[in-house]
Amino acid sequence: MVKAKTWPVMAVVVAMGLSLLGATGARATQAGTPRPTAGESAPFLVVSDMHFNPLDDTSLAARLDAAPAKDWPAILDGTAGRRLSPFGRDSNWFVLRSAMAAMRHAQPHPAYILHTGDMLAHDFRDTFEAALPAHKGDEAAYRVFALKTVTTLLETLRHTFPSVPILTALGNNDSYCGDYAVEPSGQFLGDTLPLLTRGFGRTLNGRADQAGIGRDWRQAGNYVMPHPTLKGVRILSFDTVMLTRKYKNNCGRADDTPQDTTLAWLHQALADARAAGDSVWLITHVVPGIDGFATANNWSKAAKAAAAAGQPIPACTAPVELFAPGMEARFEAELAQYHDIIKVLFAGHIHMDDLRLVGPPGAGVPVLVTPAVSPVYQQSPSFKLGQAAPDGTIAHLTTYYLTNLSDQPSVASAHWVPEYDTAQVWGAKPLSPDALRAIIAHIRDSGPARALYRSIYSVARPQASAMIPDNQALYLCALDNTLAEAYTRCACPAP
Repeated sequence: MVKAKTWPVMAVVVAMGLSLLGATGARATQAGTPRPTAGESAPFLVVSDMHFNPLDDTSLAARLDAAPAKDWPAILDGTAGRRLSPFGRDSNWFVLRSAMAAMRHAQPHPAYILHTGDMLAHDFRDTFEAALPAHKGDEAAYRVFALKTVTTLLETLRHTFPSVPILTALGNNDSYCGDYAVEPSGQFLGDTLPLLTRGFGRTLNGRADQAGIGRDWRQAGNYVMPHPTLKGVRILSFDTVMLTRKYKNNCGRADDTPQDTTLAWLHQALADARAAGDSVWLITHVVPGIDGFATANNWSKAAKAAAAAGQPIPACTAPVELFAPGMEARFEAELAQYHDIIKVLFAGHIHMDDLRLVGPPGAGVPVLVTPAVSPVYQQSPSFKLGQAAPDGTIAHLTTYYLTNLSDQPSVASAHWVPEYDTAQVWGAKPLSPDALRAIIAHIRDSGPARALYRSIYSVARPQASAMIPDNQALYLCALDNTLAEAYTRCACPAP
């Protein structure tokens, strides 16, 4: 169990935020999160990038391979030491157990949970074949083991929150065919459909178009679901993995055009929502826009090469897009056409805590990025607790994080606390397009706000973050310049 404690870290961050924005009257519960105001909907949780590696203890490999998924928790609990996996490694069983216990402590009865994907660990096939060399090259054995891994994760989350609807989006690692390689109409989508719908729960399943969900998930990992609590709002789970520059249809037909298929699905789903007079929440995995980390990394390499050659350091470098060439513009065209009904887009993927505004002025869509549970990229394991406003916008979000992973804690000694709340730190409630535009401008214009953003981005670990003061401008240009041309104008202004 996660023990109730006072939370000085939250207090420090909140104080910084309030002094930065001049906000007054912020209210907080003993737990450091704002009390809901009249009209706010029931609280919900958001979790992303759990990247479960059941083979972190390779001594259990043979037993896990032979056992059904229902027996895995008991086997995994037998790991020697029962310690959480450290920074630089994906989530072992105890990171998952700790995160889910912390989620339940933060909100024992959420109205629903948004899960933005990446269930399997990175390089999962390599890990599987190294731990079970007799199965090297055995496609059937690998698929069985991968499905048991996904089953254990989703069923553990479901049993942690019985009767709570869990809405899952597809991540780039969620595939039998490799990273960024889910097969349209393939076996992975078919095998995971029962797990997906079981997570919705009886009440939500009773309101949903079951045939449509089955068709759309099997085809490309998409679905439409009535919002669990907000009348007149639909949730569209939309697979952006197929739009990415790294996507490869390894297992599919050569004549497949999954990008066209999934964009056509998005267009029709948005058109149907508008025709019904409904608003929309989008949940997805890969955040749209510019890859700030890859762009800054390329600049760093170019700067080092220039310095070594005695040449001037370049001011910037060409942006690296997360989507394939042309796909960002096509995606944003859909968002712009329906921006008036899209209240928010929830994403993950980059493992850091971020926000973006996608679309032209007057047609922006708020993008809220949930950081990872997995500590593989050095950020603190984390999740979010949120509430929606009556109009379907997000009233506020609180990020919770694990403070003592460096101490190699057990589940019992792991210490999770609230890091910050958007309403208290940024003074913005709700998180509308105008509010995000003001937050982004404030971060750019204020030195203290930029420092606070660096801490928030890395989930309270700025000392381990790739974002540093020297390259932060390259990250900041990505917050609201999601097309390559606009980003270049921001990062590389003409002299």
